[in-house]
Amino acid sequence: MNSAIWIKIIRDARWQLLVSAVLLFAFAWLFVWMNSLIQMGLWSTFLDMLPNFVHKLMPVSVKELLSPTGRISLVFVHIVPMIVFVGWALVRGSEMVSGEIESGRFEVLLTLPMPRPVWVCIPGILTFLGAMTLAAVLWAGLWIGCHQIRLTEQVDTTRFHLAALNLAMMAFALAGITSAISACSSSRGKTLAFATVIFLAAVIVKLVARLWTAGEWLKYLSFMTLFEPQILIFSQESARISLHYNLPLGLIGLVGHLIAAAILTRRDIPVPR
Repeated sequence: MNSAIWIKIIRDARWQLLVSAVLLFAFAWLFVWMNSLIQMGLWSTFLDMLPNFVHKLMPVSVKELLSPTGRISLVFVHIVPMIVFVGWALVRGSEMVSGEIESGRFEVLLTLPMPRPVWVCIPGILTFLGAMTLAAVLWAGLWIGCHQIRLTEQVDTTRFHLAALNLAMMAFALAGITSAISACSSSRGKTLAFATVIFLAAVIVKLVARLWTAGEWLKYLSFMTLFEPQILIFSQESARISLHYNLPLGLIGLVGHLIAAAILTRRDIPVPR
């Protein structure tokens, strides 16, 4: 019976995973190629023209961003990969409970002789593995691009793997939050809306904490404060700092899925209209 559940969940997620992986690989390669076309003087002039508050938002120094490694590191905070990873988290987390209820499938599936937490644990594991796979694909696109395309300086792509892991763990944390919301709702649309608002609020709180010196304490209210892939790239103690950022994100994702499993165990499943 467990194998049938695994097959079902994999079948539900396969197209999103495949399309997301293709987009990430192609974008990573193109990002390296586009960076090879940018002249250092133009890039330096662009950064100098930015207002001071933008410099405060940068997690690393301008000197580090001017290097080939720094320019390529922007791929981990670029809007395209962020949309893909956030989309993976929101779609998978919202489908876990409220999506199954809204489609009417849970009315039948929960009659099977299986503990209810299984319907959260297995999708949660696949969500985590999917996020890790997407991170590996993004890193592979950068690796191939850096070895195929001539850059002004050699780029050490091994410095990117912890940043890719940070991106995957951020997605897993958001998926855990979304799954907990999903377990409380019977509407997938409401789940997506609420989880999106939480994500945007977390990003805004992080930005405010970075810009407002007196409000630096606000960073503890946002899980996105733990998303700092560029710091992991340039830190001299990246392995130790990686635990500081990635372990709490993983715990948030795990706790979110455990809460979802506990709620699903006790809640009634309404008949879809």
